[in-house]
Amino acid sequence: MEHRYASRQSVHELVELWNGNTKYGNFETDNLCSGGIFIKNCQDKIGNSKCLTVKFKNNPNLSYDASRFALVVHKNTMGIGLMWTHLKE
Repeated sequence: MEHRYASRQSVHELVELWNGNTKYGNFETDNLCSGGIFIKNCQDKIGNSKCLTVKFKNNPNLSYDASRFALVVHKNTMGIGLMWTHLKE
């Protein structure tokens, strides 16, 4: 059963995943919505981390760098689902 508050949009952007000062790597998003994001092919890289920082890579369409804090809500063989949060862990 889906518990999302907003519909997902297919978005393919490069992001960096961080836990504190540890960078897990660069990955591609699959979709996102106002409540969270799904990131592909990173499920084996993040270990058991629960809180991550998602940094959107330099995008020529943006005049600023963007990053958001997120909680891991699920993992599967295709990637991880994250829920946006304002908390810094």
